[in-house]
Amino acid sequence: MTAVSHWHMCCRTVLYMFIACTLFPSCISDNPPPPQPSQLEMRTFQTREYDTYDGKLVMKAVLNVLQDMGFIVNSADTDLGLLTANRWTNVEHTRKEIKQAQKEETALSTSIVLDCTANISEFGKTQTRVRVNFQQRVLDAGGNAMQAYPIHDAKFYQTFFSQVDKGIFLQQEGV
Repeated sequence: MTAVSHWHMCCRTVLYMFIACTLFPSCISDNPPPPQPSQLEMRTFQTREYDTYDGKLVMKAVLNVLQDMGFIVNSADTDLGLLTANRWTNVEHTRKEIKQAQKEETALSTSIVLDCTANISEFGKTQTRVRVNFQQRVLDAGGNAMQAYPIHDAKFYQTFFSQVDKGIFLQQEGV
């Protein structure tokens, strides 16, 4: 096994474990990934409407869910309805991996960052729409992106929005 294929295998394993542990319990398999969804399909599962016209309440619920998931909020603008956040995870390597990378003069990943951008806006006369997207970045020791790609998993977004549903209920109840 080459260092590059070993590195890819390690990154893939860390990614699967990260997603599985942070958002939903599921079985991890070696099945090939499903085809990427179309832009319209992505927009469909990245978006949810809520039966409240109170955008500030919805934004607060989204913010609380992200914080509960371990995200650090970078920016929030209630006028624009924009919220950005990220979650950092350190990547641990075995001594063997470190020695092999040093020998082959290849970079090892040191962090995985999950970025989130949320757009919260009034929709119609009685609803608020939330569109959220997540992107994952794999960084080297210098903080440079080694890989970056959007999260395309519909279940990932369904799980996120089910937590937002609960968060909105708690906000409305004053909890």
